[in-house]
Amino acid sequence: MNPETILMMKETASMFAFLAVELTLLFLVISYLVGILQEFITPQKIQAMLSSRNGRGYVIAALLGSITPFCSCSTIPFLKGLLRARAGFGPMMVFLFASPLLNPIIIGLFVVTFGLKVALFYFVVAMGVSVIAGYMLEKLGFERYVRKEAYTLEDTVTSCCDTKPSSFASTCCETKSTAVANSCCDTKP
Repeated sequence: MNPETILMMKETASMFAFLAVELTLLFLVISYLVGILQEFITPQKIQAMLSSRNGRGYVIAALLGSITPFCSCSTIPFLKGLLRARAGFGPMMVFLFASPLLNPIIIGLFVVTFGLKVALFYFVVAMGVSVIAGYMLEKLGFERYVRKEAYTLEDTVTSCCDTKPSSFASTCCETKSTAVANSCCDTKP
């Protein structure tokens, strides 16, 4: 093989390893921070702030997306937290679109590369498109495509006879199915 090709392959593998570690750590840290925030900010506060009943929730979601220095990989855990808190669907979509588009690093690069006018134009257009897209998706009823499991916390089952209700149909303690004679959940000997 050509020495230049080998060098490019080494650089590619090195960049892949670096990005894999960086994005994995970023995903885990953001997931942890979202969990901490959920302990201090009640779902009722999130629902009130990001309600889709008035236009304020859409604007707050767009501004929240614009100040979060996240790429799409770390936006997903944040969005999962909004889903669990039952924020409005439209504002959640606005956040999902605005977060990577209005990333402060991208806006900074626009200012340095193209100047303040172009950066402001990009910011206004990206924010407007995000708000319109979120509003349209909500009005067209796209919330029905969100899986019901996305709104719930994942419960870990410590035993097959756990007393907590399970949201999954394949567990051995499912209350809707009939118990098999010698199952782990059968109370009779």
